[in-house]
Amino acid sequence: KGQQYWYMYGARTTDRHNPNFLNERENFFHKPLVNLNHFMNINEKTKLSNDIEEALVGGTGEDTLVGGVGDFIDLKFEKEFFDLYSSDTDIGPQKIHSNQIPRIGGIALLAGLLTAYILKLPFAAGLLIGVLPVFLAGISEDISKKIPPFFRLGASIVSAVALVWVLSLQISAKGIPLLDTLFSIEIIALSITALAIALMAQSINIIDGLNGLSIGTSLIMTCAIAIIAAMNGDFALAEFSLFFGACLAGILVINFPRGLLFLGDGGAYLLGCVIAVLAILLAERNSSVSSFASLLIVSYPIYETLRSFIRRTIDKNTDFFIADDQHLHSIMYRFISNLNSTSTAKPNKLWATNAFAGMSCWLLPLLSSVLAVLFQSSMPILLICVVLIILVYETAIRILAKS
Repeated sequence: KGQQYWYMYGARTTDRHNPNFLNERENFFHKPLVNLNHFMNINEKTKLSNDIEEALVGGTGEDTLVGGVGDFIDLKFEKEFFDLYSSDTDIGPQKIHSNQIPRIGGIALLAGLLTAYILKLPFAAGLLIGVLPVFLAGISEDISKKIPPFFRLGASIVSAVALVWVLSLQISAKGIPLLDTLFSIEIIALSITALAIALMAQSINIIDGLNGLSIGTSLIMTCAIAIIAAMNGDFALAEFSLFFGACLAGILVINFPRGLLFLGDGGAYLLGCVIAVLAILLAERNSSVSSFASLLIVSYPIYETLRSFIRRTIDKNTDFFIADDQHLHSIMYRFISNLNSTSTAKPNKLWATNAFAGMSCWLLPLLSSVLAVLFQSSMPILLICVVLIILVYETAIRILAKS
């Protein structure tokens, strides 16, 4: 028998084809007949490689090849696919980036929900089913850029109704006499619950304008929900919230600070639905937690959306469904850009200003989440805190705009 080397750092050999030995450097099977490699530098920080191998495999050592065709394909999206179908351009008043960025981060979030379902985490099955309509509408827009806003809004309402039905969700007005009577009418309570979920889906999409803003805000809110749930012994809700928070953290490191991947409409809508469901479950599953604690946690994106709706409704020259640059994060970005004109003058440094502005906007959801954790059971104080968050928002936007 012939000898073969099995140790890459010295002359150590063994009999070839020894059935009791697992070699390192040589194997008995046929090597690939065709190996096609493709390498591409997307930018200075990102490289793409593809490898396609074609091999005829024979495992008997005979002259006749026994076996079949083995294919190995390292499947990755090409840059051309992103540019043509799923990239986010820098066209539009709300766009604050210089490159075409893939906006398919929602696929990762959907994969996270699917993983949660496989792991049999609580609420995962219902969430996975409920978010599909609005996710599909959003990801279709991300790819085709041809889905009308009304259709996406309708899809968010369909998802909201599905979530209410599958997860048996219903908002109540605990401790508020007049509202409690109104919410005792089931059809009214269910309708408001569905509208609240659809509103949150739109809200996360609206604040998804800076690197890390929507994901970081959602991560803060998810952690607050997990903490309050754990404090009240609701470990099922805390478990899922922490798992979903881990999914968000994984995407955040790609989205922030350089913005190498965007959530897109599909991801933003999915994220908004999940956060809304968790916030509703927090108050409804825990009797000592006020509904205003959940409202306070999500107050920043919700108020941003309601304020935008009122502003665009009053302004007769503005279409509610056409994006603009009058949001807090847009004004924050312009303010920081004026302070640091050097970085914004260089396109390759635009991400730094973008990320810093997004991180600055985290302060508002962080403040509201901390207050919700501290005063989770006190409705009067929570109501004052909601008003405080609105005042902080309005004060900040006026100071920044004047500066």
